[in-house]
Order: sequence, then C-alpha cells, then structure tokens
Amino acid sequence: MLSDFCFFPAIEIPCAAYVSQSGTPRVEWQFEKGSSIVLFYYNSKFTDPYQDRALYTPTGIRFTSVTRKDTGKYICGVLWTGSGGSGQLRKSEVDLIVQVPPSKPVAKVPTSVTVGNKAVLTCMETDGSPPPTFQWYRDNVMMPSNPKISEKFRNSYTLDTKTGVLTIEPVTSFDTGDYFCEAQNNIGTAQKSEAIHLEARNVISHKDMKALVASGKARIIDVRLPGEVANGHIANSVNIPVAEVEEALKMDPETFKMKYGMDKPRMDDENLIFYCQRGRRGAQTTEIAMTLGYVKARNYAGGYEEWSEKEVKWE
Repeated sequence: MLSDFCFFPAIEIPCAAYVSQSGTPRVEWQFEKGSSIVLFYYNSKFTDPYQDRALYTPTGIRFTSVTRKDTGKYICGVLWTGSGGSGQLRKSEVDLIVQVPPSKPVAKVPTSVTVGNKAVLTCMETDGSPPPTFQWYRDNVMMPSNPKISEKFRNSYTLDTKTGVLTIEPVTSFDTGDYFCEAQNNIGTAQKSEAIHLEARNVISHKDMKALVASGKARIIDVRLPGEVANGHIANSVNIPVAEVEEALKMDPETFKMKYGMDKPRMDDENLIFYCQRGRRGAQTTEIAMTLGYVKARNYAGGYEEWSEKEVKWE
C-alpha cells in the first residue's frame, strides 16, 4: 500500500496486521530504505532517533514530525502467542513518501575564469523530497539543456539537471554574466539561489605566455606599429597592426598566408594570442577577433613592455 503525505507536522502510519483478539501481541516495527533495514520499535520501546517524535498505539504509530529522511517502507509485525506456545505472525507494509518543497539552493560559481579553460558551477539543495531537479540561468535567461538550440547560448556546456552541475568547456567571453540556479520538485514553489557574477577573462599571464612560446604552438600576433616592432618583439610573432586585424581575419587562408607568412588561425584555435606594448591595443584586437568568431583568442595583457623586462633572453 502506497501512502503519499505532504509535509505535515504529524502523520499516522497504520498497522493493518493488528487485529483485535484475546491475548497480548508482540508488536515490532521496521524501517526499510534501499538495502538498509532498521528495527526501530520492539520490546514496547522506540529506538533513537524515534523516541522523542513517535507515539505507539496497537493499530499504528504516530509521528509528531517528519522529514524527507523518513521516506521509505514501514513494516509492522504482530505475533500472537497461543496458550500452547505456538504463534501466528502477521505483517503489513506502508510505503511513506514525505513530500517537502525545496529550500533555497546554494550556487557555487567561480567569479573569474580564463578564456579557454573549464568552469564548473554547482547547485546544492538538501531539503526537498523527492529530490529536486535543477536549472541554470544566465542574466535571467534560462539555459537550455542543449546549448545548440538557442542563439543566446552558442558556447559549449553540459548541464546535469539531476545533480545541478553545469560544466562550461571551453570558457569564452560570451560566458561572462550573472548566474543563478533553480531547484524544483513539483511540490510547492521552485526556489532560486543568489546570483553570482562570472567574468570570463580573455587574458594570458606572463607565466602561461612563456610556456606557450616555449611549446612552439602559439600563434602570436603583434598589433603594434612596424616602428615599435623594430625595437624588439616576442619570438615567432607576426606583425599585424591593430588597424589591419579585422580585415586580415576576414581574408581567405591563402591570401592571409601570402601576406603575413603564417597559416591563418582557425576559429577554434586555443593558442591565438594578441599583444601590444602595454595591453590596451591587444585587448581591443582580441575583442575584434572574438566578435568575428575566434572565441578562444586571448590578450597578453602585460604586453611587450613586461616581456622585455622579464624575457630579454628571447630577443
């Protein structure tokens, strides 16, 4: 027999196995949840943690309060002992589902993530019963489980509605925004977390820049003027002044290679780096590149000024 109870202060679970007759029965209650079975009433006593919130009657037990942890199967066993010592055992079962609206979930969102890396956002809620499902929002717009079905979410992410885990990989500048999650289980009102701002930083540090240059995998574009480049540049970088970057990135691959002597970067190139003298023009051209679809482009914010101070051996 299945009994559904909303979240009430008190409920009573009947013992259908009890039938009034002569003699004194021995009554026991068991609680079954998954593979666990606990004997919680025997020898006319409740065990912890039932002592302070359960009352016994021959025809059932009454809980003065319940939580979602009480969801499970309750088994009542009644043994009637005859005069000859033989007994008759009767059992009855009740499946209890304690329905509890979700409480306000807690969202964990990294506040700053470098473009190209992975961001993991989590949503936690432990009170709702049955356990809630989760949804994420960015800038007050619900994020679909499949990002490809929405123009607003052209980035790549996976969303597990059962666990509340949102994984964005790789992070792009389009992922910047205010994120919050929502928990719902069709009991009561859906609950939303506080919003947390995530900033997708399209910059690369000196340490990471150094490693990338050493790997030989970087596609580095120096956006300074030729006169500035003549005084020094980062190894293997190609000079495309800031005023030419947009036109250059719109070229077909053959024309690009013919003019600049390097293969044109791919749209999904994770190692496309722009730099200038101090970072401002590098940031400008990085934004231009990302607008054109180079969503993993990054700016070496320290620029050649920082590089020349720390890595003169490369010149």
